[in-house]
Amino acid sequence: MRKLFLFAGFLLCQALLPLHAQQHLADSIKRVLDSTLPDTARALNMVFYAMYMETVDAAKSHELYADAVKFSEAKNLPRYAGMALRYEATPYHLAYDKPKERSNLFRAIGYLEKATTPAGKKELGNVYGDLGSYYRNADQYDSAAYWFLRALPLLEASGTELTNTYCNLAGLYQQLKLPEKQREYSSKALEAAKKSNKKKSLYVGYLYNVHYFVEVKEFNKAKLYLDSARPYFAPNYDFSTTSLIYLLSGITYQQLKLPDSAIFYYNKAYEHAKQRGVPWSMVEPKLQIGHIYYEQKKYPAAEAVTREAIALAEKDSIQLFMEEGYGLLTKIFEETGRHKEANEYIWKYVDIKDSIEAAERKTFALDLEKKYETEKKDHELLQQQTTIRQQHNLNYILIGGAAALLVITLLTYRNYRNKQKLQQQRINELETEKQLTATEAVLKGEEQERTRLAKDLHDGLGGMLSGIKHSFSNMKGNLVMTPDNQQAFERSMDMLDSSIREMRRVAHNMMPEVLVKYGLDTALKDYCIEINKSGALPVNYQSIGMEGSSIDQTKSITLYRIAQELLNNAIKHAGATQVIVQVTRSNGLLSLTVEDDGKGFNESVLQHTGGIGWHNIRNRVEFLKGRLDVNSAPGKGSSVLVEVEV
Repeated sequence: MRKLFLFAGFLLCQALLPLHAQQHLADSIKRVLDSTLPDTARALNMVFYAMYMETVDAAKSHELYADAVKFSEAKNLPRYAGMALRYEATPYHLAYDKPKERSNLFRAIGYLEKATTPAGKKELGNVYGDLGSYYRNADQYDSAAYWFLRALPLLEASGTELTNTYCNLAGLYQQLKLPEKQREYSSKALEAAKKSNKKKSLYVGYLYNVHYFVEVKEFNKAKLYLDSARPYFAPNYDFSTTSLIYLLSGITYQQLKLPDSAIFYYNKAYEHAKQRGVPWSMVEPKLQIGHIYYEQKKYPAAEAVTREAIALAEKDSIQLFMEEGYGLLTKIFEETGRHKEANEYIWKYVDIKDSIEAAERKTFALDLEKKYETEKKDHELLQQQTTIRQQHNLNYILIGGAAALLVITLLTYRNYRNKQKLQQQRINELETEKQLTATEAVLKGEEQERTRLAKDLHDGLGGMLSGIKHSFSNMKGNLVMTPDNQQAFERSMDMLDSSIREMRRVAHNMMPEVLVKYGLDTALKDYCIEINKSGALPVNYQSIGMEGSSIDQTKSITLYRIAQELLNNAIKHAGATQVIVQVTRSNGLLSLTVEDDGKGFNESVLQHTGGIGWHNIRNRVEFLKGRLDVNSAPGKGSSVLVEVEV
């Protein structure tokens, strides 16, 4: 079987959007940044703004990433500084600027290792994975394995989909010629893809199993997995992902003795690479077609396509394929009796082979020399250390005895203190767990009671009032009334209508039907519109990344109640002229911000004299295991950020 030089490539996580879509998103984020925002929301929006500007204005995008890092560093937000550096590494990768890509990733690690939140740990795992891909693309497989394996526990703990990480490890073990490990991680990749049920993940998961079966020469099984991958193929995937199925299909059909199908897919691989301008991927399928024609004894066709491949390889000095092409042409000329030309190309083949081997020997020799020098220095240092150690051994023994006694005493005391701390920590954890359980029960009971009362008001009292109105309306036609009585009757009917409307409003506030039917985004927007209609206070509602998103009903109701309480505070106590409500969902995190331009307050007051409303808000945030950030000062308005994982 001829060797097929398959390379998996770098699996990009960021989808490439059309230019006009990127511009539209950048403009939307810019409008948000022009408003007043809490520090965390501003840092996150600065990163998004820089990302959406990448295809619009690359130079401006790098400036915006730098601004995001500076701002996050100044506000002690290491997660967002690391996120900005990681996102910026992608355009450097696409521009083949390897030093800057590597520098950004290591700088990101410096920030993210300081982050203590689950979201920060997840981002750190993503950076480790990106470094694994960086080193694998640089053929530094030991370093690649180190970073991929460091990424795994962090990403597994965060609940991240691991298809790409497992695929990267499977591709790495393929290149290291470890088929058992390749099989292990390709199987894990497919299992993760099936759990996620995402189209691209399933496509990639099946293809990496094809990789394995091609590697171990089980081509019938390879074809089964190819057939499973095809329904999930989409032409808008990145180049390495789309080209992979063409090359794998080609070699599978070639080894199954189906040359027409193999040539069909090799030609698709060539055309795909030609459209994207990737020379390496243009040469490889042409050479494989040359081998097929040679095996079929179609020597003129084999010569033509092989010469075409050699011309492409020589143009870009791809020595590996030049060697392959010269060797194949030599065999074609020998089979057709053209010994002079065969002799010419056998020398070309030998020269290029010697050149490649000489380069490999030079690299090997330099590695040996470097290793020898290092070992020599280590040996000299070891001799010096041995001499010094012999001179001080006696002193060490005497001092060591005393130190050992002291260490034993200290360790015994520390062990005792640690046990006390662990016991106290366990007690605190149990108390916290008990409080959270109680809070959860209270909140659930409260929502159930609200739902029951809302239903009783709407179905019971609402029905009774509507019935009374209907009876009065029927009576009106059968009664003879004086003008004064007529006027009094009409006033009574108006009061009855007002009572019905008020009853429905109260029932709606206790359990809004739109929240249950259409979700949090629509319910909050509807609530803000109702406040605007009432004339109580102008409310500007903004949502980012909420389109089509599904959020657990318990979390939705709790976040809705928090927003209700914050808006009621702004209306009753803030003396504000305008309120902004913003809901943002990104990277598994949902942020709710309520900001007003009112009279503000001293934040320290909340720690000691916060009312029932603030107590309820804190309980609900703790129930969601979220984070509450209050930013206010007298005369400067107030901003409240609630951040939860969804």
